[in-house]
Amino acid sequence: NTKTLGGAISIVDFLSLGASTTFALSSYDVTLKSTSTAVARIANTPSSADITYGTGRFIVERYVPGRRKYRLFTSSVTSSPNATLVGGEEALSIWGNWQNSGNNVTANIGTIITGGTVADGFDPQTTNASMFNYDDVNKRFIGHTTANGKNTKYTPLKAGIAYYLFVYGDRTNTIFTSNPKNTTISSKGKVLKGDQAYTTSSTIPLSGVTERYSMLGNPFASPFDWATVTRSNISNTFWGWDPNLSSTGGYVTVSTTGNVTLISPFSGTVGLNQYIQPGQGFFVKTTGASPTLTIREQDKVSNFNSIAFRGNNGDSTTNNSLVNNIPLIAVNLLYPSGATKVLADGTLAAFDVSFSNTVGNEDATKIFGSLEGMAIRNNTDTLSIDARKMPVHLDTLFLTVAKLTKPQYTLQIFTKQMELSPLRPFLEDTYLNSSQPLSLTDTNFIIFNVTSGVPASSAASRFRIIFYNITILPVNFISISAAQKGKDVQVDWRVAEETSTRKYEIQRSANGVSFNKIGEIAARGSSNTENYQWLDVNPLPGNNYYRVRAVDADGKSVQSKVARVNTGAVAVSSINVFPNPVTTRQINVKLSELAKGDYTVQLVNSQGQQVQTLSFRHGGGSGMQVIQLLNKPVAGIYYLKVIGVGANYTQTIYIE
Repeated sequence: NTKTLGGAISIVDFLSLGASTTFALSSYDVTLKSTSTAVARIANTPSSADITYGTGRFIVERYVPGRRKYRLFTSSVTSSPNATLVGGEEALSIWGNWQNSGNNVTANIGTIITGGTVADGFDPQTTNASMFNYDDVNKRFIGHTTANGKNTKYTPLKAGIAYYLFVYGDRTNTIFTSNPKNTTISSKGKVLKGDQAYTTSSTIPLSGVTERYSMLGNPFASPFDWATVTRSNISNTFWGWDPNLSSTGGYVTVSTTGNVTLISPFSGTVGLNQYIQPGQGFFVKTTGASPTLTIREQDKVSNFNSIAFRGNNGDSTTNNSLVNNIPLIAVNLLYPSGATKVLADGTLAAFDVSFSNTVGNEDATKIFGSLEGMAIRNNTDTLSIDARKMPVHLDTLFLTVAKLTKPQYTLQIFTKQMELSPLRPFLEDTYLNSSQPLSLTDTNFIIFNVTSGVPASSAASRFRIIFYNITILPVNFISISAAQKGKDVQVDWRVAEETSTRKYEIQRSANGVSFNKIGEIAARGSSNTENYQWLDVNPLPGNNYYRVRAVDADGKSVQSKVARVNTGAVAVSSINVFPNPVTTRQINVKLSELAKGDYTVQLVNSQGQQVQTLSFRHGGGSGMQVIQLLNKPVAGIYYLKVIGVGANYTQTIYIE
């Protein structure tokens, strides 16, 4: 039957219509509320149900944290059926909705949009564009500006039309405000009902050219599951925008094949998943002739993702739990920012017998942004996700890095479900001509420098990962350590299966990055476990970093991990978390030569937020402190800080 509103209402959870039900808004508005922790939605609506409006409308809110970031943004309503508006209809426009009709007084409502004249609805603080349309032919964003014949005052909202929008915060800010206020961007109009089909000739068209991208927006006032939408000649992947990557945001790749969902970058700080949120824009790629994509009512879900629109002071809840437990190796590119490291980009390779080593629909091509990028090159294709068969001996992942402009970066490399693999991955650096084994059970952090004026140090093809069968490696390093012996330093290493190894080169560094050869020793060529020693009689003052390079008869080489020792006159104080990554609610901290006194322990996430703080008293010297976490943190990178007695220690840890 017909249900008629008798007054305006707000919905904080969901609206559900039964079969053969007509929901009559009459002259009243229905507001779908949005906050930092929830978003209201319209659930799967039966085809026999209907919504009638009168003068009433839906007001769909989209909460956006106060951060100066780009977003892929869309409206969940259509404000007018017309392509353009005329004088007197400004309330139906982008200006009348997202810009709150020019109101600069009311806090936490609307946002600033720049790009042209006041007459066209743009905010006058600059003529630089803050909103963009997408040109699929030239694969670039085009400013939504007066100069390009666009306006916000007479452009209506259309559900599912997406924009690349720089959100300055609310309208009480200026474009120069460094800490803008949180805001709610509202859209008022009619919601779409029924399955939404996209073709090359639909109102919002798909590109008909293979390998081209189309920018779409979620057409519904509800999250939907990308894994269940129907598509033909459209990639299994969508590309979204995470405002927390790098400094202004970056692309995240979400790929679904069967029951497998993969997300790249793969990290506890990535904010997108397979559930595309209301107001969220995304890209799809055409893979063949006559592409079709249908987002159905039955694809709607209740899965709320609070961080799809976040800034870096937002919720750091991980979505990696949605990634299936299949073998993979993830490579993330980080750069330092103060005491923390910022995730700039990442890529991953996933392994399954059902995948192919040639590029197919289970793979995801890479969309590079304007800042640093990371990908895997497979022949002529550059991939964000490379879905491959299980690796075999000498399989190689050719990494691609792009736009390296900072002096130092860190590669964060870790694996999942590969602990029992008979293969060992090695990272090869073609610039330094080095190779080092990667742990299958721990997170590897490899620091590398980019030297200005030396193109090879920032070359796109600098790094690659090669899988070796450990039974046929030149040698298998079991351990390496270094310890001060009087004025000297003794380096000890233990190896197995060195039958083809010719010699060991001992290398030393003052900073753990640039190593020089300081000696070599002949290998015994044993098939058993062997122990070796080297005495450095001229160590450097302060920190000394050591590693050993094994060279076989054919000239192939493999490097050990790095050992550090400090040759200062007094014992070096330090902290060390073990095991790392942390897999339980207990963090074990080894304290080495800390002064007696009171200390504070802080667990800080990658957004700089304190997750837990506690204090303890240390009796001096070395010992162990056990930290019991009140709650199991979400997976990702964390920084454990121990502060006290004139000391400040920080260690990067990874919590699974």
